[in-house]
Amino acid sequence: MKLMSNFLADGRKVLVTAIIIVALAAALRLYNIQMSFSNNGIDEGIMIERTFLVSRGYGVFTDTPCDQAPLGFYLGAFTNGDVVSLRTLSAAMSLVAIVACMEASRRIRGGPAMLLTGLLLAVDFGLLRESRLFSIDGMSAYFLAGSLLLFVIYIQRSSRAALVASGLLVGLSATAKLFGVLGLVGMAVFLLIEGWKDGRVRKTRAVDIVLLGVMASIPMIAFMLALGPSEMIEGMVFSQSERSFDPFQKLAIPAFLGLNLAYVIPLVYTRAMWRIGRETRMLLCVSYVILAFMIFQPLVFFHHLVILSPSLSILAGTAISVTFELEKGHLENVGFDDVTRKRYPRYKTFLAVSMVGIVVSAGISACGLVLQQEERTVWGVYSGYVEELTEPGDWVISGDPLIPAIAHRGVPPDVVNVAYLAHPLVTLEDIQAAVEEYNVTVVVVCYMLNDIPGLTDWLASEGFNTYPPMPPIDPNDMIAFLEIDDKSVLDFFQEGIGPVHLMVKD
Repeated sequence: MKLMSNFLADGRKVLVTAIIIVALAAALRLYNIQMSFSNNGIDEGIMIERTFLVSRGYGVFTDTPCDQAPLGFYLGAFTNGDVVSLRTLSAAMSLVAIVACMEASRRIRGGPAMLLTGLLLAVDFGLLRESRLFSIDGMSAYFLAGSLLLFVIYIQRSSRAALVASGLLVGLSATAKLFGVLGLVGMAVFLLIEGWKDGRVRKTRAVDIVLLGVMASIPMIAFMLALGPSEMIEGMVFSQSERSFDPFQKLAIPAFLGLNLAYVIPLVYTRAMWRIGRETRMLLCVSYVILAFMIFQPLVFFHHLVILSPSLSILAGTAISVTFELEKGHLENVGFDDVTRKRYPRYKTFLAVSMVGIVVSAGISACGLVLQQEERTVWGVYSGYVEELTEPGDWVISGDPLIPAIAHRGVPPDVVNVAYLAHPLVTLEDIQAAVEEYNVTVVVVCYMLNDIPGLTDWLASEGFNTYPPMPPIDPNDMIAFLEIDDKSVLDFFQEGIGPVHLMVKD
């Protein structure tokens, strides 16, 4: 304990350690960024192809059917839909978000909290995975992280300027993915509670809620004016209403928390965390609003839960730091009564729980990074075929849009979203129309396209033939036991897309 106290008392050592943690986070995100140990099923390919269409002048909602908020596609359009550039953009934004969360923790509880928050986020498997992809879920979480830092500054300094900036960032979070609205609701709930507790600031808090809401709405209003409000509402809201409730998918929540055990600490000790300060009360409000939504919304996927990472990581870093202060005898710095102090676990207990979560999450992430061999996967090999068989500017249809995305080929707008949960589902008639309108000469039949009755027969009648089978696998290859035409290393982390049939028009 004394050794730790001496280390934390040296500001230069703390700063160097923080830089090392950020460097670790950068290395994990940028190592072989052109490869990926998971791409969220086919989600990344869909998002990249939408970005590619925007870079070609197609409008989201107006020219391209879309069921997500638009900001990510327009930001990504500056990369011209290049897969590596988009993944690098996501990785860079995630690093800025990690630094923002670390600074928020430092402002709340000093150096120990900052370092712990940074380490938790650096190896957070869910956040790391999204950071290596072009992910709108990740992008929404990154903007939310910046918003939380600014809101902490607002709380500490009563700075309306910080509140305005926080509102703008949480608005950008919502225009990247509507989950960002949950962050805004959590902040508003905190302000309501603060006003209710202290009647002297009730009017001030009411004004702050209005100001926060107005600033948060500016990015969404701007997009609605540019793209059409009815089109955006139809795409972002009503196109999602057809999804049925799946209680089995709620297991994603304990899976996410199980890989990040430290995130459970503030949830278990909510009463104690509530008493630490206004900043932790705000973070608890945000976390519980998001968590409640995830429990009650129809479908929850693992990647949705990264929106929880910023607030829970700051709370976890704060919780562990508080135990450290208690054991040093700095009781006056912690707003606990005697009963709470006695019930609050000891520092080593919290640290052990955190280390177990860090080791597990880091281990799974390392496994994915080590096993990456994307040039030997379905995605890598078939994208190579697509690139050889087509010219830049040609259109390709694929059951997984990541295949043409890697080859830097566009997918016709009406058949980009070939997910099983899309509404409406892509039909044979949609593919027939797209083939004829866009002069498609290559169709990669996989994933949901395998379930469209009559598709391969119709393609054959139109002169499409099956391309020669995949080359043999070197038996000495580390992933040779996987069927390359059906599975890949990605199947350790998600469902495969096979079987895959490449059909080419004569």
